[in-house]
Amino acid sequence: MAVSTYDELVDRLEKLVAELEGGKLPLEKSLETFAEGVRLAREAGRKLDDAERRVELLLRADDGSVVARPLGEEEEAP
Repeated sequence: MAVSTYDELVDRLEKLVAELEGGKLPLEKSLETFAEGVRLAREAGRKLDDAERRVELLLRADDGSVVARPLGEEEEAP
């Protein structure tokens, strides 16, 4: 199953966790499911890292420093 968006990754991970927590999978299927979950979790982490870098680029000041502001805070006009 090809998952492309972060939300799709999270949805799939939630389904895998529910399957594993159900305790009804045979050992081999549990291991396969766990391995898929690890792969998806890593992919989700990469997507979050990429998003963080994009936000930092958008917030980069003219002098190259990163301007950190709380989410939703508007930049004041000079």
